[in-house]
Amino acid sequence: MKEEEMKLRILEEWTGYMGIDSTALERESVLLIPGKKSESGRVSVFSFENKIVLIFDPALESIVRNFEKLSEFSVEKIPALSGGSLRRGRKTSIKYLNPSNFVPYDPPDEFIVRRLNLGDRTAFYNFRSHCTREDLAEGYVELNHVAVFGAFYEREIVAVSSIIKWGKIADIGIITIPDFRELGLGKALGSKSSEWGILSKNLVQYRHDVLNYGSLKVSRALGFKEYMVQQDFYLVR
Repeated sequence: MKEEEMKLRILEEWTGYMGIDSTALERESVLLIPGKKSESGRVSVFSFENKIVLIFDPALESIVRNFEKLSEFSVEKIPALSGGSLRRGRKTSIKYLNPSNFVPYDPPDEFIVRRLNLGDRTAFYNFRSHCTREDLAEGYVELNHVAVFGAFYEREIVAVSSIIKWGKIADIGIITIPDFRELGLGKALGSKSSEWGILSKNLVQYRHDVLNYGSLKVSRALGFKEYMVQQDFYLVR
């Protein structure tokens, strides 16, 4: 797929899922949209090339609407522009895989990677017991997701990748337990999930904290490219 076609599909699928008027985004460089959840205290800013979409907790409208009055708007200056009402939170790299750039990756010989099913429930929850709360929040893998793949060492699951669907976007999550990292299992599982997404005609998406170097390496190895950045801000309580 050509780069311009890829960008157009990302914009179409992403705005469609988020319920954003794509024609409005074409007209405006900054778009402010009230979110569906109130009292979260969060403002999420999505930067896509020269376009910015700001989705905010409706309870914060009095703060956010002031941004419309500015002649120049900068994501980096939001804490100052909000008068100190908003503090900076997590920054997420949002990447997509052009099928023509996909680089498949096989696991090491001593591991078996396959799709999981309900018969793997015990092994799956044993795997989760070895994960930190931070890992589970970052990777977000569940046995009931649309497609789930596991890496087995003997009979033990040591890494998992699963996919959730956002319309026609296949969002990939990956977790490897600490003792089995740096062995290529994240790349092998990401490869399986990416292949599933491509064959099912979905737009394959991979998100990770910008400070997560392990996820960065996995995404680069498989051929993902960053197209969007999400910066979260939270109300100072």
